[in-house]
Amino acid sequence: MTVLDSETARPSVRRATVDDAPPTVGPNAIIQTRTALDALVGADKRRAIFDAAGLERFADEDPDAMVEADTVNALNRQIAVQLDAKTAHAVMKRAGELTGDYILANRIPKAAQWMLRHLPAYIAQRVLLAAIVRNAWTFAGNARVERGAGFIAIHDNPICLGKVGFSSCVWHAAVFRRLFQTLVDPAITIQETECVGWGSEVCRFEIVRVA
Repeated sequence: MTVLDSETARPSVRRATVDDAPPTVGPNAIIQTRTALDALVGADKRRAIFDAAGLERFADEDPDAMVEADTVNALNRQIAVQLDAKTAHAVMKRAGELTGDYILANRIPKAAQWMLRHLPAYIAQRVLLAAIVRNAWTFAGNARVERGAGFIAIHDNPICLGKVGFSSCVWHAAVFRRLFQTLVDPAITIQETECVGWGSEVCRFEIVRVA
């Protein structure tokens, strides 16, 4: 039994590969962002943002396969441009939470979720970290993804929000936070301590327990 199933049948990616094809990520980077926009700014504004990003085809229909990172970045760039900073941040945070909810509902077997919740937290954390890295292509394309006892690091993050007008990779942090709080410890939070958008060489997410 795998702890985290893949969105589509594709080998796990842990390190960058030499590939002429553009990086792709899972369709939830579009689908859940659209849902978050509807909830927080309304359908009319969401359609305007999708149109400005050149994504009219996804304004009301879900992508049915992996999507190019540039497509996700075009959408995120328009969110940053067309919304005030607080609202844009809230949209991306909510999109990440919804993506985490989708993974919990559809990609992690219920038996595996039960197991993680009943393991000692430090063991559950290791198991979940390993599963996230095995499926890193869904949120990091071919980028090299590292894990340690208390962090996840994405080298050359293809959808780094810091590159498209956000202060940090809000979406990634929200996805990870939802998974760790639900399956390991509700006291966990995720803090991005380095970001390619800040000039760092890596987007690094620390797993922190708060009192």
